[in-house]
Amino acid sequence: MELWVTATITAATFLISLFNAAIGPTGGLQLALVAGLLPPQISIPTHAVITGVSSLARAIQLREYIDWALFWRFVPTSVAGTAVASFIFVQIDEGILLAIIGLSILLNNFVPYQRILGRKAAPFMDSAVGLITGLLTVFIGATGPLIFTYIAAGDRERRCIVATAAACMTQQHLIKVVAFTFISALLFQYAWQLLIFAGAAILGTRAGAGVLNRMSERTFRIGFKSVTSLIALYLVLSGLYGSGIR
Repeated sequence: MELWVTATITAATFLISLFNAAIGPTGGLQLALVAGLLPPQISIPTHAVITGVSSLARAIQLREYIDWALFWRFVPTSVAGTAVASFIFVQIDEGILLAIIGLSILLNNFVPYQRILGRKAAPFMDSAVGLITGLLTVFIGATGPLIFTYIAAGDRERRCIVATAAACMTQQHLIKVVAFTFISALLFQYAWQLLIFAGAAILGTRAGAGVLNRMSERTFRIGFKSVTSLIALYLVLSGLYGSGIR
């Protein structure tokens, strides 16, 4: 890995992690960055390591705000979904999946369905989202905004949203890191670069968490909905275009 590539990914990882901790998901910006600079066989595991460490740092720093009940309902079905998707190959149109995720994000942002369904539906919904995102993360990996907006739809406080989403995403990404460690020796070949990227992710997360603590609830909600809605529109349009739907 060339020095300029390492430096570029390190600087960008710091900024992306800062944004993730302060506002929310970046819509695959980290994956787009590493995919554009690294060969495919190393870009996917590198993205998993960086995003997994960044999510873990957010979860640790904001651990007192995590909704553990939601987390423990989410994890078992998420693991099951990832395991099933890893062992069973299904030919799925990626464009349609992206469009569905984009529409789901808009639903989470603008339709108060969780309040309509009530608290009794929460255990089922948390487990269902875990299963769905666990399956989808293997095929496209663009599940972060969906997890974030699902948790935000429950009217939770801003730090609870970021912390709980970080905990859920940590589980999904680190499972992929473990899988790549066994599948490929490339992670060991680039170990020192990955340590630098991980350090940048941790520092960016610390800075972003400081911004989040100082931010008002209203500012967070406006920024969060604006960013995730733009991501959703992008996913819908790119999904429809990619699948050939006109």
